[in-house]
Amino acid sequence: MGTEVSVSDGSTPVRDWPADLPLTGRWKVTGQSGSGVSSFLIDTVANRLAAGASPDGVLVVATSKESAAGLRSGIHEQLLSRAGGASFVAEAPLVRSVHSLAFSLLRQVSDEPIRLITGAEQDAIIRELLDIHAEHKQAVWPADVRPALRFLGFARQLRDLLLRAAERGQSPEDLEELGRRHARPLWTSAGTFLREYEQVMALSGTHRYSASELLSRVLEEELPRDWHTVVVDDAQNLDPHSAALIERIAPLGDDGLVVYGGNSEHAVFRFRGADAEVFENIPGTLIDLGPSRRDPARRVVRATSVSAENATVADAVRRAHLEQRVAWRDIAVIVRSTAQIEAVRRTLLAAKVPVHVNPTDIVLSEQHLVRTILLGLKAVTTGLTDSELLDVLLGPVGGADPVTLRRLIRGLRRFAPAARGMDTLTSLVDSTDALPDFGSTLTERELAILNRMRRVLDATRAAVDAGGSIEEVLWALWNATELATRLQTAALRGGATGSQADRDLDAVMALFDVAGDFVERHPGGATIEAFVRHVREQELPTGVRDRRVAGPDAVRLLTAHGSLGREFDTVVVAGVQEETWPSLGETGSLFGQEELLDLLDSDIEPGTPVSHTEARLQEERRLFRVATTRARRFLLVTCVQNVESNTPLEASRFIEEFAAACELEIEEIGEPPAGATAATEAASATDHDDAPGAAVPGLLGPRILAPSSLIAELRRCVCDPQARDDARRQAARQLARLAAAGVPGAHPDSWASTTTASTEVPLRDLSRPARLSPSKLEKLLQCPLSAVLGSVEDEDHSRLAADRGTLAHAYFEAVANGVDQELARGLTCEAFAEILDEPQWRLASLKEDFAQLLGAIDAWLGAGGGRLELVGTEVPVNVMVTDGVEIAGRIDRLDRDGDGAVRIVDLKTAASLPTKDAVQENLQLAAYQLALSRGVLRQGRVVAAAEGGEPIRRAGAQLLFPAQPDAKGQPGRREQSALEPEFLAHFAAELPAAVAALTGPELVAREGAHCQYCRISAICPVKLEGRVIINA
Repeated sequence: MGTEVSVSDGSTPVRDWPADLPLTGRWKVTGQSGSGVSSFLIDTVANRLAAGASPDGVLVVATSKESAAGLRSGIHEQLLSRAGGASFVAEAPLVRSVHSLAFSLLRQVSDEPIRLITGAEQDAIIRELLDIHAEHKQAVWPADVRPALRFLGFARQLRDLLLRAAERGQSPEDLEELGRRHARPLWTSAGTFLREYEQVMALSGTHRYSASELLSRVLEEELPRDWHTVVVDDAQNLDPHSAALIERIAPLGDDGLVVYGGNSEHAVFRFRGADAEVFENIPGTLIDLGPSRRDPARRVVRATSVSAENATVADAVRRAHLEQRVAWRDIAVIVRSTAQIEAVRRTLLAAKVPVHVNPTDIVLSEQHLVRTILLGLKAVTTGLTDSELLDVLLGPVGGADPVTLRRLIRGLRRFAPAARGMDTLTSLVDSTDALPDFGSTLTERELAILNRMRRVLDATRAAVDAGGSIEEVLWALWNATELATRLQTAALRGGATGSQADRDLDAVMALFDVAGDFVERHPGGATIEAFVRHVREQELPTGVRDRRVAGPDAVRLLTAHGSLGREFDTVVVAGVQEETWPSLGETGSLFGQEELLDLLDSDIEPGTPVSHTEARLQEERRLFRVATTRARRFLLVTCVQNVESNTPLEASRFIEEFAAACELEIEEIGEPPAGATAATEAASATDHDDAPGAAVPGLLGPRILAPSSLIAELRRCVCDPQARDDARRQAARQLARLAAAGVPGAHPDSWASTTTASTEVPLRDLSRPARLSPSKLEKLLQCPLSAVLGSVEDEDHSRLAADRGTLAHAYFEAVANGVDQELARGLTCEAFAEILDEPQWRLASLKEDFAQLLGAIDAWLGAGGGRLELVGTEVPVNVMVTDGVEIAGRIDRLDRDGDGAVRIVDLKTAASLPTKDAVQENLQLAAYQLALSRGVLRQGRVVAAAEGGEPIRRAGAQLLFPAQPDAKGQPGRREQSALEPEFLAHFAAELPAAVAALTGPELVAREGAHCQYCRISAICPVKLEGRVIINA
């Protein structure tokens, strides 16, 4: 905001300005960042009022509501100081944003009912209209763009084009004419769309204007000149219509005062229609406040990885707070775009740094708590899918954790074995009947999840049945969750957890605001379904009300544009990467937006080669200058330089420019070997040091000034066999001192690497034979750990391949057993289509591939299945092959040849054929051959042969690969010959060792080629990523 204010005699603030404060006339005030332009304007207004001017005739205009709030606060402070505590009263707000002023003026001069809609609302309406166009294949749009009508990017570019056209006063007819005249069919289509949009908006009975449309509309009216003083801040961000509005209301007499404050070096909103030339061309006497009054210490860091940069940012923030005693709220982290905010926010929260993101910039549909609340509303109206129900249960509304939820579903499967556990859960949640008695099937914690979910949904249903409004139904749901008190308590406690609770509460308040606005706009026709759809369709920040009297004590996380006009003690500018900063992408390339603006602004004929790259680069450079001039005391600029990584990262060209301009040396931050920093520092600490010493010169690595980070480094050193003995001793000494002080994680008793197993109970009942599944035998011998834990997969892992294989096997069995082929094929394809949860563009190819797979199966069966006699399909196998080991499974198909020998047929839906040698060594087929060699067929099952009995004669085994058909359309085939008795005997002798590896409670992990596709590597002790819990 500018300079510091001091009060000399208790009433008159003293600021040192290079020029007198103006009282009348037209003036332009400029100066470098931090020179005090905004403060000069504040003093000018306060001085004007102190001179006796009526407050009702004073108007201060800001280009955004955030800037308006800052100006309002500054003026109030100055007024109170100058008047010795007396108050000034005005009939209208002293400070307004441009659009607030336009709205007020239009309400004053026009009787029409009007409402200003947010960008998110307009975006949703445009996408809804485009969706209708796409569904009805309307000829409004050229044929080559119709497939893109439903894409978000298409709607965004169309909206940008319409906003820029509205800022320049272009009507639908104007756009259509420009498109016809210059052979730009998309301009013509956009004009036609704009007419339809305006007609739809008029149907509501209330004229709903976007910000650009509002300015164009108000300029059509005769406007009063009710103000004797008009002061404008950040005038470099005015668009032509905004400037025209201010000129229309500015005083004309000699006793009037008009002051424009701005800085052309801060002109960074061209993408919103701002034009720096507007400020430059405004007439008036120039006041230049000169250079900046801020002179912070500066530091530039270039890291070798994103994690190193994140650690540097978090450490700088924590050190400013802990060492320099800077309040959290006076620290800011600035990034180039909103896409970078979430990653930085997570980094800071992980370092126990409270973070505040402007609540008026949130996209409601992206807030986790809001999403689950909306799903709760959907549950009592249209119902939830399985995945949506899981989201609710695992979210704040349901309060479950993944492990307990999995146990609940398994318990429900035991309670009702005839149905899937998930189906039983869905029916219990949807039902209004009392829950049945589960006995000992469910634990107290599992039952609590069900009861909580039922309580929330029952309260919501009761509100719906009582005919409650959307707000009343929403309140019933929110109140039943009992989250309010917990979040309020956490928010008041502060810290990182408190900032997250703040964010959640802000999101809920915003949701209630949106609900109130929605009901107000749809009197008598607001349904819950429509409200849920309305919120979920919004893809832009809602611009909701911010009711905060004071901001939370948390680090401000801002975009570079959002930092304009603000200052902080400490600022970190992070993520300064090439391709991100500068961002040189052309705006609205599909619609030729730049050509339209060149035509309207500069009369440049469309098609004329014009490069805007240099102009965009200069604006990005100005934006970087804005971000790097927000600090009063300390500024840190960070980037990553690593072109050798999987995703090459290159530091922005602005880094070298900034370092050279400030005469700074760029610090290189790398990733030190694990434990190296802690080992060196512990070794350098003397016996009477209170903490580890400084790092060795030349060894630069990221460190976060936080207890968890220090303890992790000391533990790595203690556990590192490669570290020096003296280093390990000193690290252990420091850990002992921390443990004695009660610091969590310092005592070895709490380390995962030194604690005992939670149980010594074997994984199976040792009194019964071990059952080995042939299909899992190969994985078991490769890696017992993966074989046991592999079934506990990531919840997000796609089951498409497994479900596809299950359906193919079901079809293979059904047709082989005489089910009508067309009927079976239709039902199988229908089931496959129902389980698909893939992107739209993949569906057609997936269905076609599956149909071809079934076709290959048909071809094989039609050829007589190899001309052998069918013995059975899905044949159960239970054969004791050696002491304590039973082979148990199902063989897809058994055939008998002319000599009476039995052949194994196994269907594989994989997309690749193994080599012949690999099939000859296939352990699954070998296990089935072993079972047949020691078993007999009895009532459609393979069971152990009686002692001395004649076992089944084998004709080998065959693998079918219908996803890889041959030239005749039949499945690809691979054969395994009948294995020799000696080989089978040796194979059987190895199985007890495999069983022992499965017994547990300790499991062996083996490294090999199979690790490349293993999904549990994050918890595997032989993999680097699996060692985190032990070594950290």
